[in-house]
Amino acid sequence: MSPLRGRLPRVGWVWACLALCLGVLWGCASSDASRLDALTTPEPDALRERAMRRLSLATAYFEQGQNEVAQQEVRAALQIDPQFAEAYSLLGLIHQRGNATPLAEQSFVQALRLASVGGRPAELAAVQHNHAWFLCQQDRFDEAQAQFNLALSQPLYRQQAKTWMVQGLCQQRAGRVSQARVSWQTSLQLEPGNPITRYQLSLLDWQNANPAQAQATLTPLNASPQATAASLWLGIQLARALAQAQEQQALSLLLAQRFPHSDEAQALTRQKF
Repeated sequence: MSPLRGRLPRVGWVWACLALCLGVLWGCASSDASRLDALTTPEPDALRERAMRRLSLATAYFEQGQNEVAQQEVRAALQIDPQFAEAYSLLGLIHQRGNATPLAEQSFVQALRLASVGGRPAELAAVQHNHAWFLCQQDRFDEAQAQFNLALSQPLYRQQAKTWMVQGLCQQRAGRVSQARVSWQTSLQLEPGNPITRYQLSLLDWQNANPAQAQATLTPLNASPQATAASLWLGIQLARALAQAQEQQALSLLLAQRFPHSDEAQALTRQKF
């Protein structure tokens, strides 16, 4: 849920304004925007882009855990463009986080209805992705899988790697581990730099007693700035299982330096492997 763009006025409109303003210093510049809105019909694309700016703010607040402010920004986006399906989709996630399940369901139903008639397949896929995750959190796994499948089938959808990744998380939650592995492998092929997918696949191999494969998958993540305390701790355990003392020491030093106050660093200090 997703990256602000502004839009400059049409060139023709600019020239018309300049022509009308000749001889009148800043006359047009002081015109009331609300009067212009009352006398003309804003372009649909301009409305959508204004709404997208507010939705981008809403998404940022949502990611920071500020649900109330995020909901206010979603409301502002929908006041600009009441047909904005992705705004209703984010509203569904906000209600879901607030444990307001009926409101979340209503928001997603409205989002799906609007996205289905909007002629924007990528937007529809994004809504279906979010709805699938909502259904998964409700343990409605078959319904969630159907929504994931619909999202992945939409043309021009460029977030397939993310959907494959989240689908894998849902399949793991449902106990469908073999399916989760396929989803994460597909996600990693589409987006090799995805740290969540790489970590989850490595963890799955580690849990299945395949430390060598797990290490091969995890090493590029731990060698990158995207390494986390969890990924470094997993790397330490893998090196220990494979009797790689130097690798274990190097990763231990990295964990202590980068994440000294993490639970993983404390576990390392106490040697709780």
